[in-house]
Amino acid sequence: MWHISNRSGLVMIMVLALSGCTSTTAFFFYPQTVWISTPADFHLQYQDVMLEAHDGTALHSWWIPAQGEVPDSDTMVLYLHGNAENISSHSRSVYWLAANGVSLLALDYRGFGASEGSAVMPSVLQDIEAAAAWLRQKYPDKRLVVLGQSIGAALAIDFTAAAQDRYRIAALFTEAPFLGFPAVARAALSDNLLGWLVWPFTVLVPSRWDPQNVVGDIHIPVMIMSSPDDDVVPYQHGQKLYEILTQRSGSEPACWVESHGPHIASFTDEALRQKALQFILSGRCPPFTVP
Repeated sequence: MWHISNRSGLVMIMVLALSGCTSTTAFFFYPQTVWISTPADFHLQYQDVMLEAHDGTALHSWWIPAQGEVPDSDTMVLYLHGNAENISSHSRSVYWLAANGVSLLALDYRGFGASEGSAVMPSVLQDIEAAAAWLRQKYPDKRLVVLGQSIGAALAIDFTAAAQDRYRIAALFTEAPFLGFPAVARAALSDNLLGWLVWPFTVLVPSRWDPQNVVGDIHIPVMIMSSPDDDVVPYQHGQKLYEILTQRSGSEPACWVESHGPHIASFTDEALRQKALQFILSGRCPPFTVP
């Protein structure tokens, strides 16, 4: 979730913006190192995997193999979680994949959970690359799907646009993606008076890594799932990204699924899980209505 609405956060973004500091993207990451639970608490087998980013930062992740009665589908997911907390809480929303024949690697970005360092763009993209490289080295023949939620969805778009061929990414699934860092900052700040005072300075927030700038470069199947009930990332952000995807050249599908409920809560609904699973396993869109 986002925390821009708190008073200290607003002051911080104003100071950073006024200084022209290029590290304002660090303000968007809210790492938590406290552990909530592990996959074992949900009777899942898993392995702690330590990775190393290109700059030497040590990163922690969980490898959760497909398990249970459903046969291994030979599809693996690189899971990029939402903001705040860490994989010990966010990953619970995707544990159901393992029981449906899909293995997953849940990554904690630098500064989150047991990963070292401090989260800032573009360094976080190194973390995702380290995870993708590990997956491809360990399982070169498995089908790779990137799945991101909220800020993880934005990072997933950035990474996939740049690395889809290098790591043979088969498909991209995003839940509650946003258009860009300045845009989501403006949306978060516009709900109170103090926010409106700071709002003009969001023009100085770097837009270099905005998903809207690169999503059109993705030439693999993409699914976007957004909820009109989401009070964190505006529903319209997902709609606009989908619109950009439909203007791509080529025949790869762009899928739209309207979710419901609060921020990144889609997978609490069995029907929405099944639509996501169908896409993850096949790269094909379930029946949907164009937004």
